[in-house]
Amino acid sequence: MKITNVETILLSYRYEQDEKWKWSGGATLQRNCVLVRVTVDDKITGLGEIGESAYLPRAIEKMIDYRFKPMLLGEDPFNIEKIWQKMYIQSAHYGRRGVIATVISGIDIALYDIMGKILNRPVYDLIGGKYREKFRVYASGGMAKSIYDLTAEAKDYIQRGYFGFKVRIGSEDPSEDIELIRELRSRVGSKTALLVDAGQCYTNFPWTYDTAFRVCKKLEDCDLFWLEEPLHPDDIEGFERLTAATSIPIAAGENEFVRYGYYPLITRHAVDMIQPDVTRSGGISECKRIAAIASACHMRCAPHIFGSGVGFMANMHFLASTPNAFIMEHDQTLNPLREELLLKPIVYKDGYVELIQDLPGLGVELREETIEKYPYNDEDAVNKGEFIPIF
Repeated sequence: MKITNVETILLSYRYEQDEKWKWSGGATLQRNCVLVRVTVDDKITGLGEIGESAYLPRAIEKMIDYRFKPMLLGEDPFNIEKIWQKMYIQSAHYGRRGVIATVISGIDIALYDIMGKILNRPVYDLIGGKYREKFRVYASGGMAKSIYDLTAEAKDYIQRGYFGFKVRIGSEDPSEDIELIRELRSRVGSKTALLVDAGQCYTNFPWTYDTAFRVCKKLEDCDLFWLEEPLHPDDIEGFERLTAATSIPIAAGENEFVRYGYYPLITRHAVDMIQPDVTRSGGISECKRIAAIASACHMRCAPHIFGSGVGFMANMHFLASTPNAFIMEHDQTLNPLREELLLKPIVYKDGYVELIQDLPGLGVELREETIEKYPYNDEDAVNKGEFIPIF
């Protein structure tokens, strides 16, 4: 049994004018999706998703064609540990983190999909079995809107049974963010969990420690479930200081990669919760290792989930089999590239998403009509705004 082909599939959904959404990182103009399809013996295929694919789809396509495909051809797809090490070591001198880690992630996911299909077992059975069959979920929305629209959005989620609501902040003027969150808390009441994402990896001018500390102190009486990414990911020392200085739980990790990047976050208790994503952090194999390190330090995982149906399902299998992965993100932005790739629809009920069970592999099938319906568009996916150096 040998790998005989590796190819990318690029898809896009271009937003209509009234569908676009804004946040601290800019304005999202379209949803992109970069899938990797691995073929074994010219007949069995597995799908994986390469996370954060809005930014470099064509570059990823070339990386796989010229670097990763030659590494994989002829390999036994069941040798996942060997293949992971081969990809990581052979790309280390030009990768180790960032986009290379996301490429490794997508290929790793595809190999698990193949293994599940060959064995006729769901992926969660291959990585520990079912620790849980449903997942407590929060509604991940709250993009840049007026306080009136955010309040209406939050109350809609509350009515639908979500235990919590994520709202985005992270502007250059944090006083506006502080005022927004305090007002939102007063309007939605104290029973609903309020998750706040500062997104400081995406903004042109990340907060300093002093700014993040001031935001925390002003929001400590708002009973936040967590404050996410209040500093740039490189500021490990700042995270460590901030987590020790505030009563607000601090979450981060969607922009960290592989166990070596997560190790200081976890072992130095620089955050209270980590947010690995199997499409970004190194794949299913690596996220299981990251979760094990976190478990040894009594830390929980709250996976970042914001991609297509392939990434959604891959993260669901990770959650199902990982005891300290305790909560699920349910992206509320319009994303046909998620819904229309799933064999079975997402079942949401009473604050939980139910595990899609018993389908072999990931349980995702890419239909030809889906590829034809959402061809890749080379237009900009995100408008980051003007960058003006300040140093």
